Amino acid sequence: MKRVLAAVAVLAGALGSAHAQDQELVSNPRGMVSSFDISNIGPILTEMGATWQEMKSEDGQPYIAVNVGGGLAMIIAPMACAGANYTSCIGMNTISFFQGVSMNYQTVAAFNQRFAFTSAYISQEGDVAFLSRYDIADYGIPRGNVASSLANFVALADRFRQELATAGRTVSLEGYPQDMSARFLNSKGFESLSGEKPLEPLTLHQAAIEESTELALKLVSSASTPRNKIENFTAKKK
Repeated sequence: MKRVLAAVAVLAGALGSAHAQDQELVSNPRGMVSSFDISNIGPILTEMGATWQEMKSEDGQPYIAVNVGGGLAMIIAPMACAGANYTSCIGMNTISFFQGVSMNYQTVAAFNQRFAFTSAYISQEGDVAFLSRYDIADYGIPRGNVASSLANFVALADRFRQELATAGRTVSLEGYPQDMSARFLNSKGFESLSGEKPLEPLTLHQAAIEESTELALKLVSSASTPRNKIENFTAKKK
């Protein structure tokens, strides 16, 4: 955890300085990995000080359950996989779920407007929020870039948790984008009928980005999905 926090501090407070350039998040940061397969991501997580284990969703899709310092849980799912059995994956979807208090839609919307690096969502019921990030590696990606993306995600996930914990519930939860899920299901139905599955990188990413919301909805319905507990500090002060 200390190494991850140090990495986050460097990225958040000293990016671009000579000091930041002297510190590396992982060894051989310019070494290339060809894909986001679990065999490539796992060693990077280990080097960064996170604990992780490979798991599978109820329909068999593999993902990595990650714990950072015992305090932050997140999911890393290889996406846009051109090979058999979820291999040669050129997309990586990182998600962190939060529940425990009634979530404020306005807080989630404001977070989205402020931080373009990630996307924040809220469940239709308003009791679960999640933060996601989609990375691509069409022609490979340096190990350092993977580590940097994950470290930045950890920093923003911690910020998101703080925002949720201190926000009041001031607005309704209207406008949840269920149409994204419907569009994805329609495309999967066409794929099933036609038997065609395009493998061009751009097409793979377009499909995987749409699938990201569906994956999150699928995972949040499973009791085995790791979650982060939110305590309402505003309520405690009253």
